[in-house]
Order: sequence, then C-alpha cells, then structure tokens
Amino acid sequence: MIGLSALVATWTLGAALHTAPLSLRDDLAPRPEGMTSLRVDGFGADRPRPSPSLLAQPAVTPTPPPTEAPAETTGGGGAEACDVDCETAHEDAVMARYVTRRRTQLLRTHRAFAIAAWSGMLITEVLGTIQAVNQPTWFGDGACTSDPEAFGCHQSSMITGLHETFAITTTALYTTAAILAVAAPDPESASVGDGRAERTLRLHKTMAWVHGVGMVLLPLLGIVTAHPQILGISQEAQGDFSRAMRTVHTVIGYSTFAALTFSAWIEL
Repeated sequence: MIGLSALVATWTLGAALHTAPLSLRDDLAPRPEGMTSLRVDGFGADRPRPSPSLLAQPAVTPTPPPTEAPAETTGGGGAEACDVDCETAHEDAVMARYVTRRRTQLLRTHRAFAIAAWSGMLITEVLGTIQAVNQPTWFGDGACTSDPEAFGCHQSSMITGLHETFAITTTALYTTAAILAVAAPDPESASVGDGRAERTLRLHKTMAWVHGVGMVLLPLLGIVTAHPQILGISQEAQGDFSRAMRTVHTVIGYSTFAALTFSAWIEL
C-alpha cells in the first residue's frame, strides 16, 4: 500500500514538472540599469542579479575637486610692503633717474653754449683774418703797407676793437660750455665701449683737448701781439716780435676753429 502511494506521488510530480517546465525570463518590470532580473517560473523566485558587464568594470574612485592655490599678494603699499632691500632699490632707482635727468639737462645747455661759442669764434676769425691780411706777418708785409686804401686799413682800430670784443665773448661762452660738459655726470661711462656712439664720444673728447688748448693760447697770443712791451720786448724788436706772434696767433686760430667745427659736426 505504501509502495502504491509513493508511485502515485511520483507520477503526479513528474506530470506537474512536465506541464510547467522551468524557464528564465527577462521580460519583467523595469529594473535598474546594469541589473538583469532572473525569474524562475514554477518556484516563485524573483531576485535581481548583476550583469556581467557591470561585474567586469573596475571600481571607480571619485576624484576630489581641484583645490586652487591661494592667490599671491603683491606688495603695492609702497614703503609699508617693502623691506630694507626694497627701500634701497627704490632709492637707487630714484637716484638713477635724477642723475640721468641732470645729465640730459646739462648736456643740452652745454650744446647751446657750444653753438654760441662756435658762432662767436666764426666772427672772431673773420675779423682776425682781415687784420692778418692788412698787417705784417711771416706771409708778407700786409696789404695796408702796399695799399693804404685797402679794405679795413682806415678802420683798423675799429676792426681791432671788434675782434677783441668777440674774442672775449667767445672765450666766455666756450668756458661756460666746457664747465657744463665737465659737470655733467657720467655714471655709466658713456665713452667706454665699441659702439658707434661710444667711438664718437671718445673722438669728441679728443678734439675737445685740441681746441681747448687752442682757446687757452689764443687770448695770450693776442695780448702779447698787441702789447709786446708786457714781456719786456725792446722798442726796436717789437715790430718783428709782433709779426711772429701775429702769424702764430693766426695759424692757431684757424686750427682751433677747425677742431671746434669738427667736434661739433660729429655730434650732429
């Protein structure tokens, strides 16, 4: 009896399993992305399973947002934001600007006086040339000796006075220009170097020595030429002495004027 009951139960269970086979279905209600719903019909089990693609992906560690470095503050508060070195640098910059500005002003004034001195010397040379032509020199006895009616012979005293006046004025202008040039500061040694400006400035200084010596000699020669008795020259020898000094004075005058002209020309 027991065996018959077991046989009937086995047959009933097999028929049920045959009529309702197990099946995997994936057409259930919406599910979260990356998850596959697995439904086992016949047993009433409905549990989500992770998809293989999700299992294959490595875990992503969230990246923290970048942190911005704090903005650097620049000292713009003048002396309050400066230390000792900053104060020293500021003072050096102010001094450099002052020196540069002073040099520019002095050299500009120097140029103005130099042009005035050149103009005065031009007139002085013209008047001196008239005197040298009319009076005895090593080049001849003078135009007034052979032709008393020659130009400037009757106005000899006036031409001499004008020559002396312009000579004194030119000397004063030249001396002022020279003092201004020497007083101009030169902290960077503008004449040192191989550039064109440096070479020009060195040549300008060299020519300054040439016409500077000439400007010292010319007044002295002019005085002893007009008044040889200052040196104790006898009356009989004064004529020859004045002739010689007048010749030297004329030659040095032309040389000095040429050096001054060239010195001004290279600075244009």
